[in-house]
Amino acid sequence: MKILKKTQMSGIGTRFFSIGILLCLFVLSANSKAANPATDLEKAKKDGKTVFLVITGNGASDIDKANKLAKDVSIKVPKSTVITLNRDEAANSSLVTKFGIANVAVPFIFIVSHNGIPVGGYPYARATADMLIKAVPSPRQDQALLALSEKKPVFIIVSKKGFTDKAKVIANCKNASNKMVTKPAIVEVDYSDAKETNFLNQIGVVTIGDKTKTVVVGASGKITDTFEGEVDVAKLMASATKVIKSGGCCPGGSSKGCGKK
Repeated sequence: MKILKKTQMSGIGTRFFSIGILLCLFVLSANSKAANPATDLEKAKKDGKTVFLVITGNGASDIDKANKLAKDVSIKVPKSTVITLNRDEAANSSLVTKFGIANVAVPFIFIVSHNGIPVGGYPYARATADMLIKAVPSPRQDQALLALSEKKPVFIIVSKKGFTDKAKVIANCKNASNKMVTKPAIVEVDYSDAKETNFLNQIGVVTIGDKTKTVVVGASGKITDTFEGEVDVAKLMASATKVIKSGGCCPGGSSKGCGKK
Protein backbone atom coordinates (compact mmCIF):
# COMPACT_ATOMS: atom_id res chain seq x y z
CA MET A 1 0.00 0.00 0.00
CA LYS A 2 1.35 3.36 -1.01
CA ILE A 3 1.70 5.85 1.81
CA LEU A 4 1.18 9.54 0.95
CA LYS A 5 3.99 11.82 1.82
CA LYS A 6 3.48 14.51 4.45
CA THR A 7 3.55 17.26 1.83
CA GLN A 8 0.89 15.46 -0.21
CA MET A 9 -1.34 15.08 2.84
CA SER A 10 -0.81 18.75 3.65
CA GLY A 11 -1.86 19.75 0.13
CA ILE A 12 -5.00 17.64 0.32
CA GLY A 13 -5.90 19.12 3.70
CA THR A 14 -5.42 22.64 2.36
CA ARG A 15 -7.69 21.91 -0.60
CA PHE A 16 -10.41 20.51 1.66
CA PHE A 17 -10.06 23.51 3.96
CA SER A 18 -10.44 25.89 1.01
CA ILE A 19 -13.50 24.02 -0.29
CA GLY A 20 -14.99 24.17 3.21
CA ILE A 21 -14.55 27.94 3.34
CA LEU A 22 -16.15 28.33 -0.09
CA LEU A 23 -19.13 26.21 0.97
CA CYS A 24 -19.58 28.28 4.12
CA LEU A 25 -19.44 31.50 2.13
CA PHE A 26 -21.99 30.09 -0.32
CA VAL A 27 -24.38 29.17 2.50
CA LEU A 28 -23.95 32.57 4.17
CA SER A 29 -24.58 34.30 0.86
CA ALA A 30 -27.71 32.22 0.22
CA ASN A 31 -29.02 32.97 3.71
CA SER A 32 -28.41 36.69 3.36
CA LYS A 33 -30.38 36.69 0.11
CA ALA A 34 -33.24 34.74 1.66
CA ALA A 35 -33.46 36.99 4.70
CA ASN A 36 -34.93 39.95 2.84
CA PRO A 37 -38.56 40.43 3.95
CA ALA A 38 -39.39 43.01 1.27
CA THR A 39 -38.17 40.75 -1.54
CA ASP A 40 -39.79 37.68 -0.01
CA LEU A 41 -43.13 39.48 0.39
CA GLU A 42 -43.04 40.65 -3.22
CA LYS A 43 -42.31 37.11 -4.40
CA ALA A 44 -45.15 35.73 -2.26
CA LYS A 45 -47.54 38.26 -3.82
CA LYS A 46 -46.34 37.35 -7.30
CA ASP A 47 -46.86 33.66 -6.51
CA GLY A 48 -50.32 34.34 -5.05
CA LYS A 49 -49.42 33.15 -1.56
CA THR A 50 -50.86 34.20 1.78
CA VAL A 51 -48.09 35.22 4.19
CA PHE A 52 -47.85 34.59 7.91
CA LEU A 53 -45.42 37.37 8.76
CA VAL A 54 -43.69 36.79 12.09
CA ILE A 55 -42.77 40.19 13.51
CA THR A 56 -39.77 40.11 15.83
CA GLY A 57 -37.56 42.68 17.54
CA ASN A 58 -34.17 42.85 19.17
CA GLY A 59 -34.27 40.98 22.47
CA ALA A 60 -37.71 39.47 21.84
CA SER A 61 -38.34 36.05 23.37
CA ASP A 62 -40.36 33.09 22.04
CA ILE A 63 -39.40 33.85 18.43
CA ASP A 64 -38.78 30.17 17.67
CA LYS A 65 -42.16 29.27 19.15
CA ALA A 66 -43.91 31.96 17.11
CA ASN A 67 -42.22 30.73 13.93
CA LYS A 68 -43.25 27.16 14.72
CA LEU A 69 -46.88 28.18 15.24
CA ALA A 70 -46.86 30.12 11.97
CA LYS A 71 -45.32 27.17 10.11
CA ASP A 72 -47.82 24.72 11.62
CA VAL A 73 -50.68 26.96 10.46
CA SER A 74 -49.13 27.46 7.03
CA ILE A 75 -49.24 23.71 6.47
CA LYS A 76 -53.03 23.85 6.90
CA VAL A 77 -53.56 26.88 4.64
CA PRO A 78 -53.12 26.18 0.90
CA LYS A 79 -50.67 28.42 -0.94
CA SER A 80 -49.20 30.12 2.10
CA THR A 81 -45.72 30.78 3.45
CA VAL A 82 -43.95 32.11 6.54
CA ILE A 83 -41.65 35.14 6.51
CA THR A 84 -39.81 36.68 9.48
CA LEU A 85 -39.35 40.45 9.83
CA ASN A 86 -37.23 42.16 12.51
CA ARG A 87 -38.87 45.55 12.95
CA ASP A 88 -35.74 46.97 14.62
CA GLU A 89 -33.60 46.55 11.51
CA ALA A 90 -33.26 49.80 9.58
CA ALA A 91 -33.70 48.00 6.25
CA ASN A 92 -37.24 47.06 7.29
CA SER A 93 -38.40 50.54 8.32
CA SER A 94 -40.61 51.06 5.26
CA LEU A 95 -42.42 47.78 5.91
CA VAL A 96 -42.88 48.68 9.57
CA THR A 97 -44.56 51.92 8.50
CA LYS A 98 -46.62 50.26 5.76
CA PHE A 99 -48.02 47.60 8.09
CA GLY A 100 -48.29 49.83 11.18
CA ILE A 101 -46.37 47.39 13.38
CA ALA A 102 -44.05 49.78 15.21
CA ASN A 103 -45.75 49.26 18.55
CA VAL A 104 -47.20 45.74 18.41
CA ALA A 105 -46.19 43.26 21.10
CA VAL A 106 -43.48 41.03 19.61
CA PRO A 107 -43.39 38.36 18.52
CA PHE A 108 -46.52 39.14 16.53
CA ILE A 109 -48.01 37.01 13.74
CA PHE A 110 -49.32 39.25 10.97
CA ILE A 111 -51.38 38.04 8.01
CA VAL A 112 -50.83 39.41 4.50
CA SER A 113 -53.31 38.22 1.87
CA HIS A 114 -52.26 36.68 -1.45
CA ASN A 115 -52.96 40.08 -3.04
CA GLY A 116 -50.37 41.64 -0.72
CA ILE A 117 -53.03 43.29 1.47
CA PRO A 118 -52.34 43.47 5.23
CA VAL A 119 -55.35 42.08 7.10
CA GLY A 120 -54.20 42.14 10.74
CA GLY A 121 -52.95 39.56 13.16
CA TYR A 122 -52.31 38.63 16.79
CA PRO A 123 -49.54 38.76 19.39
CA TYR A 124 -47.99 35.31 19.74
CA ALA A 125 -48.84 35.33 23.45
CA ARG A 126 -52.56 34.98 22.69
CA ALA A 127 -52.60 33.62 19.15
CA THR A 128 -53.96 30.16 18.35
CA ALA A 129 -53.86 28.17 15.14
CA ASP A 130 -57.64 28.49 14.78
CA MET A 131 -57.52 32.28 15.18
CA LEU A 132 -54.82 32.63 12.54
CA ILE A 133 -56.62 30.37 10.06
CA LYS A 134 -59.85 32.32 10.49
CA ALA A 135 -57.95 35.58 9.92
CA VAL A 136 -57.01 34.53 6.40
CA PRO A 137 -59.48 36.28 4.05
CA SER A 138 -61.72 34.23 1.79
CA PRO A 139 -61.31 34.68 -1.99
CA ARG A 140 -64.20 37.17 -2.26
CA GLN A 141 -63.21 39.02 0.90
CA ASP A 142 -59.73 39.40 -0.53
CA GLN A 143 -61.21 41.00 -3.65
CA ALA A 144 -63.07 43.49 -1.48
CA LEU A 145 -59.97 44.25 0.57
CA LEU A 146 -57.93 44.86 -2.57
CA ALA A 147 -60.48 47.44 -3.75
CA LEU A 148 -60.56 49.13 -0.35
CA SER A 149 -56.75 49.28 -0.28
CA GLU A 150 -57.06 51.27 -3.52
CA LYS A 151 -59.60 53.61 -1.84
CA LYS A 152 -62.49 52.33 -3.91
CA PRO A 153 -66.05 51.68 -2.67
CA VAL A 154 -67.34 48.13 -3.09
CA PHE A 155 -70.67 46.64 -4.18
CA ILE A 156 -70.84 43.16 -2.64
CA ILE A 157 -73.57 41.22 -4.45
CA VAL A 158 -74.80 38.16 -2.54
CA SER A 159 -77.01 35.74 -4.41
CA LYS A 160 -77.77 32.08 -5.06
CA LYS A 161 -78.06 30.01 -8.19
CA GLY A 162 -81.40 30.55 -9.85
CA PHE A 163 -82.15 34.01 -8.44
CA THR A 164 -83.96 35.83 -11.25
CA ASP A 165 -83.03 39.33 -10.07
CA LYS A 166 -79.27 38.73 -9.99
CA ALA A 167 -78.56 39.83 -13.59
CA LYS A 168 -80.43 43.11 -13.12
CA VAL A 169 -78.69 43.82 -9.80
CA ILE A 170 -75.28 43.26 -11.37
CA ALA A 171 -76.19 45.43 -14.37
CA ASN A 172 -77.30 48.31 -12.12
CA CYS A 173 -74.11 48.06 -10.03
CA LYS A 174 -71.99 48.15 -13.18
CA ASN A 175 -73.97 51.14 -14.47
CA ALA A 176 -73.50 52.99 -11.18
CA SER A 177 -69.79 52.22 -11.13
CA ASN A 178 -69.33 53.46 -14.71
CA LYS A 179 -70.98 56.78 -13.83
CA MET A 180 -68.70 57.48 -10.86
CA VAL A 181 -65.24 59.06 -10.86
CA THR A 182 -63.97 56.64 -8.20
CA LYS A 183 -65.40 53.50 -9.71
CA PRO A 184 -66.66 51.02 -7.08
CA ALA A 185 -65.49 47.45 -7.42
CA ILE A 186 -68.10 44.72 -7.83
CA VAL A 187 -67.66 41.52 -5.85
CA GLU A 188 -70.08 38.64 -6.44
CA VAL A 189 -70.56 36.12 -3.62
CA ASP A 190 -72.47 32.85 -3.83
CA TYR A 191 -74.37 32.52 -0.56
CA SER A 192 -74.00 28.73 -0.79
CA ASP A 193 -70.19 28.86 -0.98
CA ALA A 194 -68.92 27.45 2.32
CA LYS A 195 -65.60 29.29 1.92
CA GLU A 196 -67.47 32.60 2.13
CA THR A 197 -69.68 31.88 5.15
CA ASN A 198 -67.44 33.64 7.65
CA PHE A 199 -67.13 36.69 5.39
CA LEU A 200 -70.90 36.86 4.88
CA ASN A 201 -71.47 36.69 8.64
CA GLN A 202 -69.01 39.52 9.15
CA ILE A 203 -70.83 41.81 6.71
CA GLY A 204 -74.20 40.99 8.23
CA VAL A 205 -75.62 38.63 5.62
CA VAL A 206 -76.60 35.77 7.91
CA THR A 207 -79.76 34.78 6.02
CA ILE A 208 -81.08 35.19 2.52
CA GLY A 209 -84.58 34.78 1.11
CA ASP A 210 -85.38 34.65 -2.59
CA LYS A 211 -83.83 37.99 -3.51
CA THR A 212 -80.27 39.12 -4.15
CA LYS A 213 -78.67 41.30 -1.48
CA THR A 214 -76.26 44.16 -2.15
CA VAL A 215 -73.95 45.32 0.62
CA VAL A 216 -72.38 48.69 -0.13
CA VAL A 217 -69.04 49.48 1.48
CA GLY A 218 -67.62 53.01 1.29
CA ALA A 219 -64.01 53.73 0.44
CA SER A 220 -63.29 54.14 4.17
CA GLY A 221 -64.20 50.49 4.71
CA LYS A 222 -67.50 51.22 6.45
CA ILE A 223 -70.72 49.52 5.38
CA THR A 224 -73.14 52.24 4.28
CA ASP A 225 -76.24 50.28 3.20
CA THR A 226 -77.60 46.80 2.60
CA PHE A 227 -80.28 46.43 -0.08
CA GLU A 228 -82.52 43.51 -0.98
CA GLY A 229 -83.62 42.96 -4.56
CA GLU A 230 -83.13 45.41 -7.44
CA VAL A 231 -81.70 48.81 -6.51
CA ASP A 232 -81.77 51.78 -8.84
CA VAL A 233 -78.53 53.34 -10.00
CA ALA A 234 -79.02 56.66 -8.18
CA LYS A 235 -79.40 54.92 -4.81
CA LEU A 236 -76.29 52.83 -5.39
CA MET A 237 -74.24 55.90 -6.28
CA ALA A 238 -75.48 57.81 -3.22
CA SER A 239 -74.75 54.85 -0.98
CA ALA A 240 -71.22 54.42 -2.34
CA THR A 241 -70.35 58.03 -1.49
CA LYS A 242 -72.21 58.22 1.82
CA VAL A 243 -70.06 59.19 4.81
CA ILE A 244 -70.60 57.05 7.90
CA LYS A 245 -69.01 58.36 11.09
CA SER A 246 -69.58 55.15 13.05
CA GLY A 247 -70.92 51.68 12.49
CA GLY A 248 -69.99 48.40 10.89
CA CYS A 249 -67.06 47.86 8.59
CA CYS A 250 -66.08 45.44 5.93
CA PRO A 251 -63.66 43.20 7.91
CA GLY A 252 -60.13 44.40 7.41
CA GLY A 253 -61.35 47.49 5.56
CA SER A 254 -60.56 50.19 8.09
CA SER A 255 -57.26 51.40 9.45
CA LYS A 256 -59.00 52.42 12.69
CA GLY A 257 -59.84 49.00 13.97
CA CYS A 258 -62.84 47.63 12.11
CA GLY A 259 -60.85 44.74 10.74
CA LYS A 260 -59.64 41.65 12.55
CA LYS A 261 -57.54 42.21 15.63
